[in-house]
Amino acid sequence: MLRLAFKNVTARFGRVVLTALAIIVSTAFLSGTFMFRDTLEGTFDAIFAKSFEKVDAYVQSGNTVETAFGFEVRDKVPIDAVRVAAGVQGVTDAQALVQGDAVVIGKNGKPIERTTRSTSGGTLNSGDLSVWKLTSGRAPSGGSEVVLDDQTASDGGYVLGDTVKINAEAGSRTFALVGIARYNTVATPGDATWALFDTQTAMEFVAKPGFVDAVLIRGDGTVTDTELAARVQAAMNATPGLNQMQALTGAEITAQSQTEIQKGLGFFTIFLSIFSFIALGVGCFVIYNVFSITAAQRRRENALLRAIGASRRQVTWMMLAEATVIGVLGSVVGLVAGAGLAIGIQVALNGAGLGVPSRGLVITAGTVVVTVIAGVITTLVAAAVPAFSAARVPPVAAMSESAFEQVRSNRGRVVAAFGFMAFGVAAIIAVLAGADGILLGVAVVAIFVGVLLLGPTMANPIARVLGAPVERFRGITGGMSRANVQRNPRRTARTAAPVLIGVALVTGASVFAASIKQQLRDTIGQQFVGEYVINSSNGGSLSFSQSFVDELNTLPEVGAATGLGFARLQYSDTQKGFFATTVNPETALGILDYKFVQGSFASLTPNGMLVSAGEAKRSKLDVGSTVGLRVGQTDVTVTVQGIYASSDLAQARVVHRDLLKGTSVSNLAGFVFMTKAPGVSDKQFRTAVDASIKTYGIGTLQNRSQFIDGRSDIIDRSLFFIYGLLALSVIIAVFGIVLTMLLAVYERRREIGLLRAVGMTRSQVRTTVRWESVLTSLYGAIVGVVLGLVLGYIVIVALRDSGLSKYAIPTASIVFIVVTAFVVGVLAAVIPAWRATKLDLLKAIGTDG
Repeated sequence: MLRLAFKNVTARFGRVVLTALAIIVSTAFLSGTFMFRDTLEGTFDAIFAKSFEKVDAYVQSGNTVETAFGFEVRDKVPIDAVRVAAGVQGVTDAQALVQGDAVVIGKNGKPIERTTRSTSGGTLNSGDLSVWKLTSGRAPSGGSEVVLDDQTASDGGYVLGDTVKINAEAGSRTFALVGIARYNTVATPGDATWALFDTQTAMEFVAKPGFVDAVLIRGDGTVTDTELAARVQAAMNATPGLNQMQALTGAEITAQSQTEIQKGLGFFTIFLSIFSFIALGVGCFVIYNVFSITAAQRRRENALLRAIGASRRQVTWMMLAEATVIGVLGSVVGLVAGAGLAIGIQVALNGAGLGVPSRGLVITAGTVVVTVIAGVITTLVAAAVPAFSAARVPPVAAMSESAFEQVRSNRGRVVAAFGFMAFGVAAIIAVLAGADGILLGVAVVAIFVGVLLLGPTMANPIARVLGAPVERFRGITGGMSRANVQRNPRRTARTAAPVLIGVALVTGASVFAASIKQQLRDTIGQQFVGEYVINSSNGGSLSFSQSFVDELNTLPEVGAATGLGFARLQYSDTQKGFFATTVNPETALGILDYKFVQGSFASLTPNGMLVSAGEAKRSKLDVGSTVGLRVGQTDVTVTVQGIYASSDLAQARVVHRDLLKGTSVSNLAGFVFMTKAPGVSDKQFRTAVDASIKTYGIGTLQNRSQFIDGRSDIIDRSLFFIYGLLALSVIIAVFGIVLTMLLAVYERRREIGLLRAVGMTRSQVRTTVRWESVLTSLYGAIVGVVLGLVLGYIVIVALRDSGLSKYAIPTASIVFIVVTAFVVGVLAAVIPAWRATKLDLLKAIGTDG
């Protein structure tokens, strides 16, 4: 039977290849994701190993704030730690390390950046502790000199002796370019621009006066790194104000940095892997459908095998052996394609100027094993039911000439479908009543399963409705297309399932995006009552110094300007970190409206805090309550001075910007909200403010509507990536429809031959096949859209506690999806329609079944 299975594979190799395409596409994406991750991990591991190769000990702050996805942001280190470390026995050199946000302005007055390029500034260390190597010029000395990385200097057209404008924490300043450096063997690490200063300048300009990011230490070799780090730690603990510092060995900081990169890449990998497994799931439907059809078409063949003595088990194993061959073939080809995909990503990144050194593609045994196992298991799961069904064919069926699938009752499927959907609805109701939000995930799965089980029952009536205008418009060919779709509802539902899943996910994402955009328009429109915004999106993440905001307030054309920043703080008692919004309450009045329940911006002092109504409820706070905060290295007690409704322009806590003065916490602003002075025209206002922006070098002036539209554009750009990934399922769905239509043409070749014999033209045959494909695709799209609308609602319900309450239906997106489904149906029918017109009439009429 095994030999027969392999003969069946070789005899139908074209069909096998087409079936394997579903596995190839999904496993290529899966393996490519893992290879790309492993390659990046290996590259960054090597970079960090090189960076800390000569570092024997490393001092960092033990004070961290946890951000999204478990990442930590670490506090700064007092500059005194450098002196203390240098005095430890066994230390020959101790240097400050500063790394922060610094934006290099080009000669054209615009920031030097690329789409994903980060903007960095810091210290140019010396000796063995420096990872930078000067390629020309000299090291900076004093507060007026800078060194740029090779790539940034080239992009900006800068040469030694030029004057360079740079923006950082302390504001905007000009420096003389005295040197150009490379990061080890590459022009710049990652996709960053780098401005490098001496320690004092980096500390005052990029970091905060009196604070650095870490201390690099070189030992004299008399003790081990572990002993050296222990001595440094003891010295820190014995010095007032430094007892929160951590001393690590060079190996430990290397491992910590590598772990942080792995954590970041791990999230990226999980994100991509989810879509890979969605693609595998869609491919599973395609393979299941193909095997179901081919099992029906080989009904007589399998019955003959049973008649000459083959057991049910042997027939089943023969079918599963064929599936295994397809799975292995698809997985191996997918693995090779994944390697090409990973290399393509690397080439694209290098072409975009990422500057990450290439160390060759990394293909681990784990990637190979996971890819092959995922592909084979997916294929076997899809082929299991058809294989067992094939084994149940009685020997007497060998006398039958039918090659069509047997139509069975849908009663059991309907009962199971309604059971799953009822469970899903019950889970949603439970969450609305206060149950754990994780039940919503269960609800989504249950509803998906219910809809898929109900597919054969829905296919007939929906196809009848969709096919009515086709029959009216195309006449007899339209009527035949409609009848063919209704002929086997199970097959129609299975063929449309990949389209249904892809469309449902895309529609759900579109609903989510439309709802967020609608809420942003409504709430930001209500909370931002000013007229203009300076947006920093074209130059670093938070790039406006408070001095720039203050300068804007001195312009006679400006009524008021207030900067909105974000600070990393901690609760003193629990050490729990959080982000707070920073404002100047004097200028926020009349520009921002947070719908205060108690108090107002006027109530806020440098020793106070405003909290949202939700935070007040969670933490049991009221106006007058006191809260202990740790602001960098400083412990302070603040008083709750106001409570506001949830705001999309603020975190759950708002503090006075002056709370951060003299601390190690960054005090930059991401946006500057503004109003015009009375009697000033729009042109006068823009002329004055644009001149200030040009002098500063960063920012784009937007009116109120442009700012709100810009927030929506960010959401759209984020979704483009998701849409691109979900396009995988659409591609696989196209393969599924093509395969099904090809098999249907083969199955109905005698029928087509007879129709051609009695006068049907080739054009009419093509039209019939084409509209059958279109109706199948539209069926999946229509049901998918409805399911996606439900999915989007479930997501909105899940996020209601986070303030998302709007539910918007993206009409334009839905129309686009339906039109795309129509196009998919037309394209998928091209090859089957061509094959249908190439049938030999005499041979087709003479075939069985």
